[in-house]
Amino acid sequence: MQYLFENTQLPNRTLIRGDNLAEMRKLPDNIVALIATDPPFNSKRDYFVPYRDEHGKAPDTLVKAFTDTWKWGAAAEAACDELLCEVGGAIGETIEGLQKFLKQTPMMAYLAMMAIRLVEMHRILKPTGSMYLHCDAAASHYLKILMDAIFGRANFVNEIIWGYGLGGSSKRAFSKKHDVILFYSKRHDYYFEKPTMPATSAMLGSKEKGMLDYWTDIPSLNNMAKERFGYPTQKPIALYQRIIEASSKEGDLVLDPFCGCGTTLLAAEKLNRRWLGIDLTYLATGAVTLQVEKFFPQLKDSVTVIGTPENVETTLQLAREAHGAFEAWCITHVLKFTSNAKKVADGGIDGTYRFPIGKVKGHSAYGKMVAQVKGGSYGLGHIREFRTAMANASADLGIFVVTKPPSDDMLTEARRAKTWKHPLWEMEYPRVQIYAIQDYFAGIEPKVPVGERRVL
Repeated sequence: MQYLFENTQLPNRTLIRGDNLAEMRKLPDNIVALIATDPPFNSKRDYFVPYRDEHGKAPDTLVKAFTDTWKWGAAAEAACDELLCEVGGAIGETIEGLQKFLKQTPMMAYLAMMAIRLVEMHRILKPTGSMYLHCDAAASHYLKILMDAIFGRANFVNEIIWGYGLGGSSKRAFSKKHDVILFYSKRHDYYFEKPTMPATSAMLGSKEKGMLDYWTDIPSLNNMAKERFGYPTQKPIALYQRIIEASSKEGDLVLDPFCGCGTTLLAAEKLNRRWLGIDLTYLATGAVTLQVEKFFPQLKDSVTVIGTPENVETTLQLAREAHGAFEAWCITHVLKFTSNAKKVADGGIDGTYRFPIGKVKGHSAYGKMVAQVKGGSYGLGHIREFRTAMANASADLGIFVVTKPPSDDMLTEARRAKTWKHPLWEMEYPRVQIYAIQDYFAGIEPKVPVGERRVL
């Protein structure tokens, strides 16, 4: 059953694609019981997703998930001005002091971006609510200063250390094997129910039976983990289940304004909490919907996605104004293929989908379907080039997504590719389809073989 969030028209299981600052400003005060989020860390890296096929073949394409590299510019300056002149108070003074120390540096740009959003997170928290901010050594010390200024030093509850085994090796320093989670309440009478934790070697000698502030019993995700989605910086669901279980009750609203592939949201669903996720990228919103379908197949049609095209007119506007976003939306939301947003010897293929075709020498075999998206004008030559790209990619099938109806010559060229017969089922598919986005809104689905879950 869908439940509306207090004083809003947003139902449970809402996913918003957009700038979380603008979206949080649309929310009323005091409605969120818990914010648990894993924002960018200012790691000075671009993060890419390596796509793998269903049987774990090494990736040949990468998609850029997000940029964690910041620079001083107009947006950072505007955020600082707003914090100084309009928000004021302790956070205004803090930003002023940090600016004197850090100057107009990438770190200052990152902190300005975070501070203006932390102000909104504090506003929308219920009086009994809490916030958990996941970070690492790159900026955790600065973020704690911002949190002290916004939430108040008296409302700092814990600095939780999450220790894990993978990654972080170095010959020039001690191995970096932990993250920090800053736990703050909105006021002193916050909700908290200490969970029972399994005993670990790190807890030997302690008389505590509940939540110590260092957690070593939850490993980071390895490449074979069932919940692994391939999303960069993905954290284990168990980590966020512990947080949500401790600081919210069943039916409470949990928010993750940097939701990525949805770890917080999946944990909230497992624990019967309502949830709201926000992320800027179509890749993230596509990932969350796929993850919900994977872990909760009965709920696949219950997720409300806001901020994606809703009709032909808004779709054509997106295609005109932001071709990259239009392409990402077509691949991840319309086709539900894996996206090749960063081309690595892919011959211009925008998306890929694999589907089972039986056994070959005792091993599972898969067919391959590829896609190309054209948001503007296109001609007969583009269809011919796509057929060449399909051949170069060793694809069985191809779909060419367009915003304008094809000409007769283009349809004839597509038909020249003939049909492909599925080796398991008595079904034939056109080798080359031209799929107009208008068909999507008319409820006409592309002809795509049934496959296993697409995985990253």
